[in-house]
Amino acid sequence: MRAAFASLSSLGLCVGLSCGLVVSCSDGGATGSGGGGTGAGGAESADPFAPMPDTSEGLVDTDLDLSVVLENGALEGACEAYFEKGQTDRKTMLLCGKWMFFYEGFSTAGVPTLLPKVLLTHFEDVVGPGFEKLGMIADPSSADGMPLGLSPGGPFGKLDTMAFTCASCHFAKLPDGRYSVGAPNHAYEYGKHNLMMAVFPLIALAGGEQNHDPDAVAVIQPLLDKVAADPALKQQITMELLPIATAGAPTPVFPKEAEAHYANWLSGTMDFIIEPLPLNDKVHTISKISPIWGIPGDEEVATAKMPHAMLGWTGGTRSVKSFVSGFVSFGGGDVAAWPEERLAPLVEYVSSLRAPANPTPPDATLAGEGEALFADKCLSCHDGPRGSGKKVYSYDEIGTDDAMKYWLDPEQTGEACCDAPVTEDEPLTHGIKSPRIVGLWSMKRFLHNGSVGSLADLFCKSGPRGGTAEPAYGDGGHDYTCDGLSDHEKDALIAYLLSH
Repeated sequence: MRAAFASLSSLGLCVGLSCGLVVSCSDGGATGSGGGGTGAGGAESADPFAPMPDTSEGLVDTDLDLSVVLENGALEGACEAYFEKGQTDRKTMLLCGKWMFFYEGFSTAGVPTLLPKVLLTHFEDVVGPGFEKLGMIADPSSADGMPLGLSPGGPFGKLDTMAFTCASCHFAKLPDGRYSVGAPNHAYEYGKHNLMMAVFPLIALAGGEQNHDPDAVAVIQPLLDKVAADPALKQQITMELLPIATAGAPTPVFPKEAEAHYANWLSGTMDFIIEPLPLNDKVHTISKISPIWGIPGDEEVATAKMPHAMLGWTGGTRSVKSFVSGFVSFGGGDVAAWPEERLAPLVEYVSSLRAPANPTPPDATLAGEGEALFADKCLSCHDGPRGSGKKVYSYDEIGTDDAMKYWLDPEQTGEACCDAPVTEDEPLTHGIKSPRIVGLWSMKRFLHNGSVGSLADLFCKSGPRGGTAEPAYGDGGHDYTCDGLSDHEKDALIAYLLSH
């Protein structure tokens, strides 16, 4: 029975379309290569925060009313209308893409559906409806009370599964209470959620608490306490999960070291290529969930003279299209079943997402002062669309935690390890890029690993940061705006950033 319940740790991927870091840097140090709007290389730069055209066809992606964001039921059947009934107008295409964003699991590796159902049925007081206490958002249309972001995935032996969709990481409640598609879900307790689904049943039903990491045990202790106090509940859960024992699926391994990582990740951060997931590079890296608003298209990339859209933390992914394809391949989905034309609605929908305006914008005069500071201190690295960078930087240049340098290449051979589906036209960069920086007002994780909790801390307004140096968790680097600026100047720069 214990071996059977070990198979509960077969978990899906939570892959972010453009997860990255917030950095300001330059080739030569703290300041840009020139002031007054001069970008890297000395060329005059266009306004990185120039308004983007609205290509949404009237879809609502940010609203206080969740039903409105879910298009009042219009998402249901949209893909059938687009692919099978010949309704190929752009609005139907976007509705289909939005449905895919919330509900398409691409047959990627998932967790047996029995597991989240048990947690939601018997432990709602701990996890909340739809796992809301773990930062997810309940799906009002789910008969089983599932959250938005978990949908049918690939089979687990004979059992159905639930796999992560785009919405698990890139759909969130903003600080003002609005729901927003494309927002990074910095409230999502990804590590704790996975421990509850994978480790809790093992200990609750088979014992052996001493064989697990103590931090991981502490995460699931409220669940264990409830089972210990109610023998009938333990018996009921045992019966409900019994089919997993005969599912006929291989048993993945969840080592104590990996359990410790899952237990200690901050909300909104993760390593999605680590045990017990199907793809494991044997390197512990942490990345924050990033927004997917305002991704540049081909024309904008050409105008900005970027090599390509430079998506992902390391800037190696060329476009939304290739990243969505990567979601399928990295997640173990059937790549042949998802050719370009089948992914097109999701690609087009993600490309239409725009950052919502700050409902309480900073003082305009102060933000105006910050604009000049941004041009002087930041623009040399943030001169691309929405403040994104145009090149990949080394970790030595930026000074941030360099664990991600070894991502998919622990031996630094220059080639991807572990049969990772890395293509020749998107090789590993071993570096880091400056991400888009719109919508910062809604975020609480900064630097690529999410180790800094505010722009004020990023700019060292209250003095040096905590000084955490543990690999993958380090909060050092990106200190260009820590020294040489007064508190007023830092306030002005933050006001400017929060106004976009």
